[in-house]
Amino acid sequence: MEKLVNPGRIMFALGIIALAILGIKYQDFIVGRPPAWSETFSAIKPALAYVTAILLIICCVAIIFRKYVFIASLVIAALTFIFSVLRHLPVFMADWVNAYKSMAIVGGALIVANSFIAKESSNPAGLKARESWKNGLFTVGCILVAAFFIAAGYAHFKWASGVKELIPTYIPFRLFWVYFCGVCLFAGGIGILIPQTRKWAALLSGIMVLGWFFLFHIPRFLVNTNDPSDRMGVCESFLFSGIFFLLAGMTARKK
Repeated sequence: MEKLVNPGRIMFALGIIALAILGIKYQDFIVGRPPAWSETFSAIKPALAYVTAILLIICCVAIIFRKYVFIASLVIAALTFIFSVLRHLPVFMADWVNAYKSMAIVGGALIVANSFIAKESSNPAGLKARESWKNGLFTVGCILVAAFFIAAGYAHFKWASGVKELIPTYIPFRLFWVYFCGVCLFAGGIGILIPQTRKWAALLSGIMVLGWFFLFHIPRFLVNTNDPSDRMGVCESFLFSGIFFLLAGMTARKK
């Protein structure tokens, strides 16, 4: 399972690159689906889209090729926090699922950063500080990712009839799968918070989300390739499955 670490990081990076490219197309920072800018800031959207997209792509390329990865991951986390999480907070209750999603992407970037912190140090104090950083980033990342999964699980029950309509009609017993996936989301989120179950919770969650990528998001995208939500859904499901595979591999490696 330790071999999932690098593929997971690459999947995360590729998903962010795809969202960055879409951000250029939509002339905005769209990672985490933040709400629309107020009229005061609407004029800066095009410039912001290009600058942040370039930074995200550079950081993701660094992650893929393992160059300055710790800094690159923190830059992705910071950009997502500033231009997505903070935009969600004033209107949190209006779109709390995507608010939690933006926090989870920040958490995923922190987990990626954690996976690249070097363990070697000739200075015991430096090694202790580095381990403290590692544990802190890892814990915060797990909490943010788990919170999103638990919130998404609740949303499956709260808006079950609406979620059912999002499932392609070729899938039978759609309402059953809405509730079943809601339970799986709850279980995955709680399992990630518990160290003893984190490895398997992350692995199974990664498999589930990757299944959605192939069975749900790609078919919806192919039906209407111009739908912004379906375009982002393809990217998001791929990067989140990468986060879970990375988390599973890291947990296995720690043990």
